Amino acid sequence: MGASKFKRIGKQGLLIFTLVSLIGGLKAASNFANVADAVVPAPSSENPASPQSELEYLVCSEAADWQRPTTEQQQKQLTTDARYGELVNDKEFQAFAQNFWHHDALSFTTYGLSARMEPVNLSGLWSVADDVWHRCYSENEGNAINAGDLAETWLMNYQVVDLQWQDDHYAMVVEPKARGMQVVQFARQENVADLPLTITTRQGDVVEHYGADW
Repeated sequence: MGASKFKRIGKQGLLIFTLVSLIGGLKAASNFANVADAVVPAPSSENPASPQSELEYLVCSEAADWQRPTTEQQQKQLTTDARYGELVNDKEFQAFAQNFWHHDALSFTTYGLSARMEPVNLSGLWSVADDVWHRCYSENEGNAINAGDLAETWLMNYQVVDLQWQDDHYAMVVEPKARGMQVVQFARQENVADLPLTITTRQGDVVEHYGADW
């Protein structure tokens, strides 16, 4: 049984991230008050990304006090959620859910309102869902993600400190935190199926991320 067994499709395109100009290639820009002034646009074929370059990113929202619930709290939450019902005791569903529960970083190259529900619920982020995600899709970001112009990473118990494009992949540097989560968005420099992303701490420890598109 694949992920599709659990997916309840509801493709509601939230119009979010304004695409402003077409000059030699698509440029997307937006002014941000907090972490970054803008998410830089993906390069056109006439102006490709350099082999190594620093990328701007946007922490579009965060919950500084979030802590992953206990296993007991998570089980109770899913059991009482009509979306899951008896699936909670299904072995294949449990294996599927562990992908979200045991990763502290989730990456996305597609957007859909329904498709965000499993990553939120199964990772334990349900307690902050109402306060966090609406801030990240208030312009045209959802369409930009689906168009391949924007990528998104959720960090749990980590904080982003640097992002670079190195040869053929994104290299994100993070630092661990006792609590908190961040939603990080950045312009894509490629168009491959699986986001080529590596995440490490300042000390070089690898933080495994899970490609949460499904």
